Amino acid sequence: MNVKNLLFSIGLVLFGCYASEAQALRSDYYSISNKTIQKSKFENISSNLDFVREDFDNQDSYSFGFSKMVANLIPILVDGASKLFYNPDNFNKEYFATCSLFDSSGRFNSLDPKSKLVFSRIGMDEKKKKQVLNSFEFAIGAVENAEGYYYMGLQSYTLNYSMAKLSSPKNRINYILDLSFYYFDGDDKAQEFHLNPILLDNRSVPFSEEIKQIQYQVIPKMKILQTVQLHVREVNASKQNWEKYLELYQSNQGAISNFLIRAVNRK
Repeated sequence: MNVKNLLFSIGLVLFGCYASEAQALRSDYYSISNKTIQKSKFENISSNLDFVREDFDNQDSYSFGFSKMVANLIPILVDGASKLFYNPDNFNKEYFATCSLFDSSGRFNSLDPKSKLVFSRIGMDEKKKKQVLNSFEFAIGAVENAEGYYYMGLQSYTLNYSMAKLSSPKNRINYILDLSFYYFDGDDKAQEFHLNPILLDNRSVPFSEEIKQIQYQVIPKMKILQTVQLHVREVNASKQNWEKYLELYQSNQGAISNFLIRAVNRK
């Protein structure tokens, strides 16, 4: 999918901020086509995180109380559990983007329940054409009976290419999404808050999905939200690579399954 098609399909207007982590060097990316590994080279790669706004037909659908969302509400399980780290190699890759809510007029914007948070990773192919490597969209809403509280969950995603190496057409990729909020509290002290990491496990590439039952997490009240950051980690899902990735956290913080949230519960 190219950049023009992505913007057209989203049909959204940018809200307030833009940030990227750029990579100028040419890099290899992988996908599967006709049971064959395809290796593509991209350069001028950037990761972008934006709040975008859409005029929904029913604005009330994005503002409701706990009674209507409790079935899909994920509790905060482990403080700081999202700080996963593994030294990247060919089969394990990490990238990120940061969005600042401090705008050019010299003021901080707040979360808008009528917007979405959209991450996109874009690169230029060998024909000098920009392509969307992957993208993730998060739905946002306001909790109606708790002022200043919001909820957020992964709504859809598109995986066109993998930065993690594929060594077999049967390989799949695990994606871990780590969403962080940096803010000032009521005492004007700098704080940070992490959603439980979201796991997209055993995904083929390419692949895309609209999530029917969004797994929401609550964002607590923040006096001033300064920045939002999304880390994306790609891990080749083969047993050896995945266990190597988890080894450090199983020894230091217990089983990682206690706090990784599967975005889609498949039967």
